[in-house]
Amino acid sequence: MTTTPARPHRRGPGRLVRMCAALLVGSAALAACGAEGSADGTDEITFLNVLPMESLSFAPEMIADTRGIFAEHGLDVTFEATQGSAPAIQTLLAGSAEISRIGDIETMIAAGTREAPLSVLGEPISRGTIRMISTEANPITTAADFQGRLVGTPSEGGTSSITLDLVAGSAGISPDEVNRQVVGLSPGVFDLLTAGRVDAYIVSLDTSVLLDQTRPEAVVYDPNDDITAGAQMYATSQAQAQDPETQDKLRRYLAAIDEAMQFIVADRESGFAETTELIGSKYEVPALSNPEVAQEALGTYVDAFTAGDSLVGVSPERWAATYEEVVGIGQLPAGLDPAEWLDTSLAPAGTQ
Repeated sequence: MTTTPARPHRRGPGRLVRMCAALLVGSAALAACGAEGSADGTDEITFLNVLPMESLSFAPEMIADTRGIFAEHGLDVTFEATQGSAPAIQTLLAGSAEISRIGDIETMIAAGTREAPLSVLGEPISRGTIRMISTEANPITTAADFQGRLVGTPSEGGTSSITLDLVAGSAGISPDEVNRQVVGLSPGVFDLLTAGRVDAYIVSLDTSVLLDQTRPEAVVYDPNDDITAGAQMYATSQAQAQDPETQDKLRRYLAAIDEAMQFIVADRESGFAETTELIGSKYEVPALSNPEVAQEALGTYVDAFTAGDSLVGVSPERWAATYEEVVGIGQLPAGLDPAEWLDTSLAPAGTQ
């Protein structure tokens, strides 16, 4: 398995078969030269990660890699980084990668307002992993507390800002009643908070656990207390979801992730000792440098894995509720059928 910043378009299967035909004789030899396959008989598949892989958010992928689960399912997986969800969606639609994990909010907006032909295949993380940080001197502990506050965001617009709108909306607060300022993601952002230059700022789950462990004055607000939106979805293009060859690879990918998640859930009893050892054998994940942080973060991720009826399967009810929330803040038109963007046929069902 490899991790690369970019990956060229693959040769189409027609070209590959013609190459094999020119070199080999006999139908058996041609069959052995299957499209998209590698020399050892495994099938290549590309996963687009919209965040750096070195985050415990991708623990299932890293375990499926380091424990050999992808290989057992006949897959040679390439992790390819993208600069956010928008380029990941475009790459999927172009057919240059097979699968990505994207937030439910941006997936719905792409499908519902830009008519992007996406298919949602799975829901591995059923609870949002965004957190808002404030201080004990000026705490924000409920959705209503955000009214009139200045909140630091990682970038202008995007999922974090929309999540803030949803949180405000849950308390009947208009989005324009919550001020925001782009502060990025650097470690020094907490100093802006303690200096009173912002009232709160938005971080990832990993960062929130680290701050909770190392900064006693930090107060962590969890949007899951007030909104449904925030799940992470496995997605592909409709064309790839309907292609028999790609379907088979996607089904095996989701099965491997399901098995990896089962391993992580079971490893909770040992304090995630095997999980952290396996991940650390190949990946440099900052959270692993502090065992207490890693254990708490993985425990929270396990809670997010197991919040649904299955580990990888989509909850149609949660998906529909998220749609209504996003419609409620004007980010999606009413009257659409979000079930049309789901394809629940490829994910393992009922595993918990």
